[in-house]
Amino acid sequence: MTITIKDIANKAGISAASVSRILTNRGRFSEKTAQRIRQLANDMGYYKNQSAADLSQKESRVIGVLVPTTHTNFADEIIKGMQNKAFELGYELLIAFVETNSQQQIQTVKSLLSRQLLAVVMLAVDIEDSVFDVLTSADVHLLSVSNQLNNVIPSISSDNYAMMHTIVDYLYDHGHRQMALIGASNPDPIVAVLRRQGFIDALADHGITYNPDFIWGVETAYQTGLDAIKKFGTPLPFTAVIGSADIISIGLLNGAKDADIVVPNDLSIVTVDGTELTQLTRPILTATQQNFAKMGELAVTNIADQSLSPHTVIFTDITLNSGGTVATIV
Repeated sequence: MTITIKDIANKAGISAASVSRILTNRGRFSEKTAQRIRQLANDMGYYKNQSAADLSQKESRVIGVLVPTTHTNFADEIIKGMQNKAFELGYELLIAFVETNSQQQIQTVKSLLSRQLLAVVMLAVDIEDSVFDVLTSADVHLLSVSNQLNNVIPSISSDNYAMMHTIVDYLYDHGHRQMALIGASNPDPIVAVLRRQGFIDALADHGITYNPDFIWGVETAYQTGLDAIKKFGTPLPFTAVIGSADIISIGLLNGAKDADIVVPNDLSIVTVDGTELTQLTRPILTATQQNFAKMGELAVTNIADQSLSPHTVIFTDITLNSGGTVATIV
């Protein structure tokens, strides 16, 4: 037998309307009463019909999340942050993976939009203009996380331009004057553009003219790091390198080992992202750690508050964690 809100209300001795408001996180009730009702609902085996609830409230509490099928080492952390905050606020996540092919992207997006959604979050995805047009024409809130797509929709990310200044300053303070940036040479993504310009401007602030050959590598992949060491050969023409993702930096670390380049004595490495992968390497990678969980939490909070204008950009803090991959040049 299906348990209804009325059954819970009869058992609890309060009105069905009060039970409904408690289970949908609306209205004001004492924490003791709210916990008692939720526990009772759980014990009785009550399952909320979210679709019916959305229709009755004329507002969905489901957030669609577009995630790239290409593996990233930080997407899980963002999703965990979103899930924790969604559970707290009474929202649900519906996750869909998108390919790089535009036709497949359109099919996935249209399938997702066929559900009753409050918002769609694009998690570090680069989508075709035709797909973006489909999204912007839908009656849902849009938000980009860990990527700044354009100024038409709001975004939550790290300040990628300022991040490069933090890293270059750190390396400069450790005596490095010849630095390379690996994995940010793709001319199109805004994140890559911001990192390149931040890197160039940070070097200029220290009176260093950048070498355009030292910005190399398009793919965010382990192989990019391996190939970078092979491309520049030995001895390397720089003393320090910035890997624009942890997976690239691990490739740099292992590529250096294969070429008998000693890290950090012969080559210093600073990685961008700072996920748990950096704790698995030997030596441990020095990392600029992005707060991906916070990005996910802020995404759900701002969707719930409906407080973001199209041009809003929210930056989360980064932390530079010293590992064992940066040496001081005297």
